[in-house]
Amino acid sequence: MDKKMNTFPLITLGIPIYNAASLIERTLLSALNQTYPNIEFVFVDDKGDSMDIVRRVVGEHPRGSAVRIIDQVVNQGTGAARNAIVEKATGEYLFTMDCDDVLIPECIELLYNKMQEHPVDFVAASFVRRDLEGKVYPGGCRYADTLIADGDYAVAKYRYGRGQNIFVATWNKLYRTEFLRKNEVRCIPHYLIDDPWFTYQVILRARSCRLLPDCTLFFTYNPQSVTSVKERQGYSEFLAEQYIGTQLLKSGYIHSLTGEPFYNGLMLDILKMSLYHANRVYASACISPEKKRQYLENLLSRHFSYPSHWHLDKNLMKLLPFLLFYMMPMAAKKWMVGFMVNINLKDKVKRWLHF
Repeated sequence: MDKKMNTFPLITLGIPIYNAASLIERTLLSALNQTYPNIEFVFVDDKGDSMDIVRRVVGEHPRGSAVRIIDQVVNQGTGAARNAIVEKATGEYLFTMDCDDVLIPECIELLYNKMQEHPVDFVAASFVRRDLEGKVYPGGCRYADTLIADGDYAVAKYRYGRGQNIFVATWNKLYRTEFLRKNEVRCIPHYLIDDPWFTYQVILRARSCRLLPDCTLFFTYNPQSVTSVKERQGYSEFLAEQYIGTQLLKSGYIHSLTGEPFYNGLMLDILKMSLYHANRVYASACISPEKKRQYLENLLSRHFSYPSHWHLDKNLMKLLPFLLFYMMPMAAKKWMVGFMVNINLKDKVKRWLHF
């Protein structure tokens, strides 16, 4: 094993750990039992109820000495936990997963081998969504084998110029650690919704990536998870403010890209997502009327710059109805959102979105 470790570069596998006591052991074992020989494991203790199990599994496992546990002292949210992983990683490459998901044994080895075939900023694999009993649910992701390596904004052109899918989650991707640090890619600290902003930065900064058809992770649909519970409850003020904050960050982040030919796609993405969030805010019974008014007015206002040059392409044709909608008086926009809620348009809107 030691000889193999000297041959293969170090990879950091990071897991934020919070309130997954019933599932954490199988997650840890799927990580610790990876066939790739040279892995450091960074587990972030976000002050949940799972750490006694974590320490037992680590103490009993042959790879226990390769584990580092980072104590967050107090719960700071998954965004801060993922940031800690990026900052503390010593591996040349970085992989993260959630504390209730499961990897196939060859996951890291497969992603590393693909990275060596064509060195890229990140490799993303496919995944399957299933419940606690193993039943497969819709909502997974299956890529075609795709190499994107065209230089500046290559991945952004693929995602926003051509409208192709790159799944929003931070996990099940092998990143070059230096790529993340050089471009200062981080989650928003204290945010529960950490994926959209992190992946947005990755896509806009990456010069290359590889998408794989191999399913390397089983995403666990857990009705008791934080995300599932909040999804059933509808948007709270806490969640709405995080989504609004993310949209504002995205609008500011693209300011320097107004001359790029894929800018139409960036505008389209922001307006689609803002309208989706406005729909969820309007439908929520958990938000006070005054806050609901504030949130809707924010989401239904344009916060980004128009392009320095309009490019006539298919994205512009898709964008025009959204631009016309956003030019309407605020009262009319609110009425239309209310109409969409009343006819239950949310599920139809969600099909348009990589969310």
